[in-house]
Amino acid sequence: MSEEKSKKEKKSAEETVAEETVYLQFEGKEISLEEVETAIKENYDSVKKGEDEPTDIKIYLKPEDQKAYYVINCDYAGEVDILVD
Repeated sequence: MSEEKSKKEKKSAEETVAEETVYLQFEGKEISLEEVETAIKENYDSVKKGEDEPTDIKIYLKPEDQKAYYVINCDYAGEVDILVD
């Protein structure tokens, strides 16, 4: 009977996973990390035109420059504008 209870507790815990959203706010502007990631992937796809799939993405946010710099697969670096009107 305790085994059934453990399964129910585990299932219940899995169902209550909170959705997380991270925002960057700077000088009255705001952007979500999800929007930054989407812009980076679109930029990468437009340059690489589907040559290879990103397996490792490192993002460096620099709000004072209104840029997100990134490195994909340790061999391609780029930047996208963020926090611009």
